[in-house]
Amino acid sequence: LQCIECAAGKFVEQPGSSAASDCINCAAGKWSARVGSDSTSYCIDCSEGKWVGTTGRTAATDCIDCVAGRYLDLPGQTSAANCKNCPAGTYVVTPGNTALANCIDCDAGKYLTSTGNDSPADCIDCAAGRYVATTGVTLSSACIGCAAGKFVVAPGSDDENDCIVCPVGTYQASTGQTSCADCAAGLYLDSV
Repeated sequence: LQCIECAAGKFVEQPGSSAASDCINCAAGKWSARVGSDSTSYCIDCSEGKWVGTTGRTAATDCIDCVAGRYLDLPGQTSAANCKNCPAGTYVVTPGNTALANCIDCDAGKYLTSTGNDSPADCIDCAAGRYVATTGVTLSSACIGCAAGKFVVAPGSDDENDCIVCPVGTYQASTGQTSCADCAAGLYLDSV
């Protein structure tokens, strides 16, 4: 008779084992394609960006990608709960991300208050009458109202220069507006 090797995904460190049940599964978060392993050192961590929650896995492809909108910067993880959300103001489209640096800032003119977003479409335009020139903004309150005497019609403005000076004959006394008002009957404004 010939000794039988432990299957892939398993190992046995003690000599003289007498049953297949003596072979120990590689732990969750690990895998091994090697047949006949004699040490836990043959169990390989799932790489960053991936996890596996079951024991005795036999291939790197058994490790599961963190979903889009999340990342995982540590190897050998055992649960999707270990995947971290991209922070507010950012998103990531692809699954299996390995670092916070993979999270992409929302463009200027936009903000995003929630975490774990997976699309640039999740970023929200600053309201009409407002703008923001920086990227990765996390609050709508970061959107700045156009100054009094100016307006902007379109949402998602990304520069103060998008604010338009009220034309002759109109005015705007408030900030963050989308239009200017006509001077009342009997009044005029001949400069901007």
